[in-house]
Amino acid sequence: MRGEVPLRILFICPVPIEFTSCRSLLALRDAGAVAGCRCARGSVAGLEVVALQSGPGKARSAAATAAATAAVPPELVVDTGTCAALDTGLVAGAVILGRSCVEYDISGSGLPRRIIPEMRLPSALALLPRPQADRLVRAAVEVGRGTDLLVRDGSQACGEFLIQSPGIRDPLAALTGALAANWETAGVFVAALRAGVPPVSIRAVTDFGDERSLQDFRRNVRRVCRELYGFVRSLAEAGWFVQVRERWREAGIGPARAAREVRP
Repeated sequence: MRGEVPLRILFICPVPIEFTSCRSLLALRDAGAVAGCRCARGSVAGLEVVALQSGPGKARSAAATAAATAAVPPELVVDTGTCAALDTGLVAGAVILGRSCVEYDISGSGLPRRIIPEMRLPSALALLPRPQADRLVRAAVEVGRGTDLLVRDGSQACGEFLIQSPGIRDPLAALTGALAANWETAGVFVAALRAGVPPVSIRAVTDFGDERSLQDFRRNVRRVCRELYGFVRSLAEAGWFVQVRERWREAGIGPARAAREVRP
């Protein structure tokens, strides 16, 4: 619409290689720190983009997201970075478009025996009417095909355990139904939802949660990050993020409704 203010997106990038890849592939410029976190800003396909290096883990990602949603503020928060595959059919570089997140480690005693409602956190896609969400997923998959990337939609498991054996990976996959696992998505989702801002998760697989996970991560991370943020740029150029914002507005999901998705 003519005269409409550009969509402002906040990208959370946990660790330096993810942040620098995002800054480079999206051609962002260094900006003043937000709550002590490195920040870069710029314009991509008519969108106003802010990238923040949150630091690893849920506490840092939640704090950075909360600070940035107050300081920026964005209309969409995107959790980005790498992840370990739980689904053994995935390949290195596969992109996981997260419909939801399962925070599996809040029990405090290793893998839980069951998933309780407090562990489940929805993305914006999960809160939209299913037909609209499915169309957005199909559009993202098509963009991935255009860049030779495998894009799958599903859940991210989030907990601060290093997944490096099938003995942990396979029970976690069976328990959560998640395609992949990482340390930060839950923190990003909690902060964004409580601020009433729709969150999306876009992450790429670097390893397979087995005994070679650290070796595979180190070998793959630079290439995977370049491909991930190149894909993010392609989504922006295809108008995908604008479509997410428009579907969110049409659904009439207000801040209070979003905040209720985080159970106290």
